[in-house]
Amino acid sequence: MKKAMTTKRSKELYAAIALFFLTVVILTLLLLNIDKNTTINLNTAEINAVDDRAVKGSSIANAVRTNQGVEFSCQIINSYVEQPYCELHIDLQDLNKQAPFTGLDLSSYEHIGFWIQHNHPTQPGTRIELLNFNPDYSVVDNIKSLKHNSLEYLEAYVTNPIWLKMNNFSIPQWWNNSHNLSLTNGGTDFSNIYTIVISPSLSVQEGSYKLSIERIELRGKYIATTTLVSILIALWSVALGYIIRRSMPPQQNQIETPIQVKETLKFGSMSDPVSGALNRIGLRKCFDQLSPTDSKNLCLIFLNVDHYQKIDSQYSQQIVDEILKKFVSEIDDSCRSSDIVVRWDTEEFLLICPDTKLSQAVEVAAKIRNTIQDSQWPNSIELTCSSGVAQMYDDDLNDLISRANKALYSVKNTGSNSTAAA
Repeated sequence: MKKAMTTKRSKELYAAIALFFLTVVILTLLLLNIDKNTTINLNTAEINAVDDRAVKGSSIANAVRTNQGVEFSCQIINSYVEQPYCELHIDLQDLNKQAPFTGLDLSSYEHIGFWIQHNHPTQPGTRIELLNFNPDYSVVDNIKSLKHNSLEYLEAYVTNPIWLKMNNFSIPQWWNNSHNLSLTNGGTDFSNIYTIVISPSLSVQEGSYKLSIERIELRGKYIATTTLVSILIALWSVALGYIIRRSMPPQQNQIETPIQVKETLKFGSMSDPVSGALNRIGLRKCFDQLSPTDSKNLCLIFLNVDHYQKIDSQYSQQIVDEILKKFVSEIDDSCRSSDIVVRWDTEEFLLICPDTKLSQAVEVAAKIRNTIQDSQWPNSIELTCSSGVAQMYDDDLNDLISRANKALYSVKNTGSNSTAAA
């Protein structure tokens, strides 16, 4: 007995030393705050100017290498093309020459910086797109199949260089609707970037635009701060739990009458930290635990914050986060306690409505839109939303989301602050 106690104490001592050592290492890494930087070599990348003449439009784009970097000029000319465009493509890899999975992995970086000098008569806004290859949805030799991770900003509200947060990028609505992706592949993906696209905003007017790209740089951490803090909390939680359990007196076995408690879902880390809504993992968990009766009469409302990109570019991250949090709160106040709010993408949310018919869901969507429009928002912003509604029949969750998404897209094509049913 005495030997067993000695062995146990030795193990506890070794565990305490290991805990102390790991704590010192983690705190050192947090204090050093070691950054990693990567610069895109504009001299070795392939530079291409792309315009709508490829689809028989009239716009003209041109790119020239200089000692300072790359000069890009664009003459947007209205024609029968519905949306004239011109783009600067910085190809990090050539899809025609390289095998898949050889793009640049940006998933561990937190910011991407652009040294851009603008020389436009007006400031139309700039669109940055990071095109990613994934064999689940991309095709070799077909650049149109690459996923568009996109972000727009207004030149008037930024400095040079501009540092963009990677988690502020999102997938354009048109790309989501043309690729029926599963929940696993629905979000942004920076793991295999082939091309960086720089162009005027999609809402740009006819005219002449010119900019110079001097440098592109990526910045991040070798080990993310959140990862280190999570490891430290986990280690000390285990240690504290062991100390509390060891200090408690032994309990005598008691026979208790079991109490029937209704099982409840605890989502925890399956919630979005900004808005408080469920994330996609929470959505899957919730959907898997719905009863057959709930699934039989289930509706989904796909909600989109109108003109989100403009709000995101004009206001601070704190204001934007407050808007998203209040947006979810207003939805919660406008629906039943059994309905579930999910954050699908940057400005997109889903409302799961069990035991609800399509006509009832349309009424709920209209009520939410009226509530959003009538609410008071930070900085007196006038906010509206659009929605698409679909009812589940014999399809699965992915198909249901896709139908609601298409209904929403039909609304966004014709304007905003409206609802459509699939």
